Amino acid sequence: MEINKLKTFVELASTLSFSKTAANLFINQSSVSKQIKSLERELNCELFIRAKRQIRMTEYAKILFPAAQKIIKLNDQALSDLRNCLQDRDDKIIIGVLPTFWNYSFFDQISNFKRQNPNLKIIIKEGEINYLTNLFQQGKLDFAFVRTTYGYKSDFEEFTVDHESFCACLNSEHPLATKKSLKLADLKNENFVFYSGEEMLYHTVFDLCRESGFEPQFSFASHNIKSILNLVKNNEGISILMHAPKKMKDVA
Repeated sequence: MEINKLKTFVELASTLSFSKTAANLFINQSSVSKQIKSLERELNCELFIRAKRQIRMTEYAKILFPAAQKIIKLNDQALSDLRNCLQDRDDKIIIGVLPTFWNYSFFDQISNFKRQNPNLKIIIKEGEINYLTNLFQQGKLDFAFVRTTYGYKSDFEEFTVDHESFCACLNSEHPLATKKSLKLADLKNENFVFYSGEEMLYHTVFDLCRESGFEPQFSFASHNIKSILNLVKNNEGISILMHAPKKMKDVA
């Protein structure tokens, strides 16, 4: 049975009027009559008794009426759910990012992408790698920007979008600031200002220092890159950061 025929049947059973049914469904009376006759042939029974100026339901129609209402309701609900699902899928992207994401050009690229797709909703979830992994496993992320420099492995599909390296951040007047390159061992006597915004990155720096033969001593730790650079600028210590974060005046 076609859903449109059932809708016409339910409307006619409710109004008991071909003219009202046609008006309510925005079709002509001839179409109403054709659909009802087609449904009667399909079911092999008479649904309405037609008189000159009135019609009434047969016993078959009275049996079909509540069932047809349920079928139409289920059909409408299924279509509504499907539309909502497609809208959620097509109109929204959920992106996972690390706390340092805002210091990179990725944000500018996403902003450009949003301008090219103004109807697209972009939701950004920020957190450490374990948090983002859990969201992925729950199907709550479409993709994420993460680091793999500390040997992180996953079962997700991955591809490289950029490369970065560690760099030493020193006050511009620091004796080592004029050197083009440094070994970690050159910093063994320095006080460190550690970035604690990403736990695995924090531990990586510690491990690299130990591999270079010394235990790093830190005077400050902060979750905020700008705070770290300000501390370095004020000679409170040196820091090891990824190369991409923006530079600050008086910090080499």
